Amino acid sequence: MIPRMTTTGSLRGYRYNLQRSTFTLNKSITTVMTGRAFNSFAEDPTKAAESFHLRRAYLRTSSQYDLNESTVRKYEVAYSSMDSVEKVIDTDPESKGAAYYAIIRALNDPDASGRNALGQEITAHANDMVQFMNGRYGDNFIFSGADALNVPLTWVPKSNPNYAPDSPEAFKYLMDDPANPGTKIGTNDAAKANTVPQPNPNYDPNDPASLPFLGTDGKPTDGVATPANQVPEENPDYDEKVTLPYLTSDGEPTDDEFEAGRTLCYRGVPVDSDDPSDLEKLDYISKGEKKYVDIGLGYDMNGGKVESSSVYNIALQAVNFLGGYGSEEEPRTVTLPALKDEDGNVVRAEQTFTFKDIPKNIVSITDEIGTILQRCSPEDGHFATTEDEARFNALVDAFEESSFRVKDRYTELTTQAQFLKNNQQQLKDNAYTINEQIQGIDYVDEAAAISDFIYARYCYDTALKVGNSVLSQSLMDYMNFS
Repeated sequence: MIPRMTTTGSLRGYRYNLQRSTFTLNKSITTVMTGRAFNSFAEDPTKAAESFHLRRAYLRTSSQYDLNESTVRKYEVAYSSMDSVEKVIDTDPESKGAAYYAIIRALNDPDASGRNALGQEITAHANDMVQFMNGRYGDNFIFSGADALNVPLTWVPKSNPNYAPDSPEAFKYLMDDPANPGTKIGTNDAAKANTVPQPNPNYDPNDPASLPFLGTDGKPTDGVATPANQVPEENPDYDEKVTLPYLTSDGEPTDDEFEAGRTLCYRGVPVDSDDPSDLEKLDYISKGEKKYVDIGLGYDMNGGKVESSSVYNIALQAVNFLGGYGSEEEPRTVTLPALKDEDGNVVRAEQTFTFKDIPKNIVSITDEIGTILQRCSPEDGHFATTEDEARFNALVDAFEESSFRVKDRYTELTTQAQFLKNNQQQLKDNAYTINEQIQGIDYVDEAAAISDFIYARYCYDTALKVGNSVLSQSLMDYMNFS
């Protein structure tokens, strides 16, 4: 039996088909305008989840790329600084303008008349190296290790190792201890000191006529017939050297900061110190201190600690790039040959010196060489002492060895910079690949989307035409029924 087509059924089917065509058309319009394959998780949960994971990977890779790029820029500035240092310490004897060129001139100059000027030039080279290594990238110091906000290298007045202002030898006078009667303590206040008869500096105990004291009139007296002049009791152990905090470049104690020699410090710690506590600090700063960044090496943690192989350490310590810190492990022995005058008479016998405190750091070596040369006689250029001459020779050898260590780190820095550049290109390629995958999931082909839109428009127009015929038939049925 053929089913009867009623007006109501026809209208219901028409409305359903028209709504579906309208929905499809609107969706195709949205797809053409946005280019997206889906606009909510519910539309395609599988692709939406895959897209989420890809976008997270893309953001992580982009962050790694930015960190790597910043690190590359830092290493480029570091390379430039080290390149400047390398030119200063160039050990080519023909490299004019380098510190070594000036050192060789001072070493081989037959009359040495220009040693003072060469010493000033070499000291200026030491200052230049400090300036190069104190360079910044942005607001951060490049060679300050993990502490990028404080200047890495500084010059401080050379301290007196014997400085002990509270020791018994630091007090000029003696006074009775109020807390311990019969005991004397030191004081620098003459008004508080005990008083004693003023001794006669010319007193001779073997001369019966000699008197041990001086009276108030300044004449000798025995303190009986004429009272002796009373003066503060002096401390026999008094040593002025323990009261002066600095040392001059000649090694003499002084309390004048501007007359004192100078010591190179790295983050406040003397780089030439042999003090165990200072060496412990420098060991940690140079070897144990790290500053890690994630640049796409497979960041991972083990037992709550970052796996060092999965991150990159960007802490650059100046002392590591300047030949090291502390003194050389092995003493240096220098033998100065005997000197004879024009007549063949020996004016200086052969002498041998052993130095156990030759610094490793190239800047300290350079600065000390400059200081020794500036102590030379301005008339004939002779060294101030034979020990100065021997130490100068030892420092020249140390300079050459330290320069080789600096050049090794310079080469290492170049290798690291190249690795970072290669890694940056790899991260860029990874980000491009991930983005291509995201585009393939999230977005549709434009040509296909336009074709779908045209087809949906055709279906919509066709649905409207079908509606005209349905509505016309329904109107005839209504009139016939009436």
